[in-house]
Amino acid sequence: MRKIILSSIIIIASVITYAGEKDYVKSMEKNVKELEKAEKVAEYQAIAENFIAISEENTDQWLPLYYVAYCYLNTVFTEEPAENVDMILDKANAFVDKARKLSPENDEIEVLQGWIYQGRIMVDPMGRGQLYSQKAAESFGKAKNINPDNPRVYFLTGQNVMYTPEMFGGGKEAACPYFIDAAEKFKAFKPESSISPSWGREYNQKIANSCE
Repeated sequence: MRKIILSSIIIIASVITYAGEKDYVKSMEKNVKELEKAEKVAEYQAIAENFIAISEENTDQWLPLYYVAYCYLNTVFTEEPAENVDMILDKANAFVDKARKLSPENDEIEVLQGWIYQGRIMVDPMGRGQLYSQKAAESFGKAKNINPDNPRVYFLTGQNVMYTPEMFGGGKEAACPYFIDAAEKFKAFKPESSISPSWGREYNQKIANSCE
């Protein structure tokens, strides 16, 4: 009788766990789709709040935290960027740090870290360019060591090089090989799941096309 009761408890627990995982994936898929359509600061902010709610209900998952940071980053890089860039990037970095604790040695997280450093440059390009370009390059280097096939590594490295002055080895011509490499990586890239990061392909392709 005791074995039967224990088996029943295990089965019930497994069903509850499966249902919870299914709800998590459905919630994530819904918000990732909304994120793909977002263009305005207010839209990214609203989706960020949704991901924060998901993260609070799924404290062992790194992806909701990652997407919160990604949403904040996009508010900085929209056509009408949000004010208080440093404050927004501080928030993004806090979520990146939380995600890293749950998933150390994660190339996607390090890519996002590098992108945050690039965002810092916008505040004061002359004063911050050298420092934060180097920090971004270091983050992309970490990501590449973890996963040399991640196309976002090459895409954002290309942006780093493109916006570096030519006198320091930067510029469009120097950056083109990275965008072209990224385009090839994107062709072969397959996300691990329906909610895994997959952004960057279209914008990178536009730049790669201009390199030819």
